[in-house]
Amino acid sequence: MLDLFRENKHKIYYLILVIVLLAASLIFEGGIYLWAVLLIFYFGYHKPTSQSIGIFVWCLLLFIKAVMTGIQTKTGLYSALTFDSEWMMISVLPFIWLYNGQRGKKSWITKYFFYIIYPAHLWILMILRYLFIKYELQY
Repeated sequence: MLDLFRENKHKIYYLILVIVLLAASLIFEGGIYLWAVLLIFYFGYHKPTSQSIGIFVWCLLLFIKAVMTGIQTKTGLYSALTFDSEWMMISVLPFIWLYNGQRGKKSWITKYFFYIIYPAHLWILMILRYLFIKYELQY
């Protein structure tokens, strides 16, 4: 998107688009935290070391923020790290390191794997939650 902004004569339209997307990101999953990640990946394009350092620093800052929030609100470290979990974006680093720049195998399984696994794992987690809550209430 930044390339379009640099090359296009109608910069005002792209500026309006960026402002609208920025405002919309406040209500979407990930929120404003993902804008820093977007910039890290944009400026670190084809530079996995720069991306890794950027993600590490950003997640470290988010971790410190979560810990400080837990201390200041006296909710406890577990609660702060669980509900303010954006710092866990650091878990993408192994996948960045494993990427070799080539497209993977193209088959039905690889195409639809995440369409099946993602909803299935959410269902499994919700069923487990239901069972644990049900079991916990009986005792």
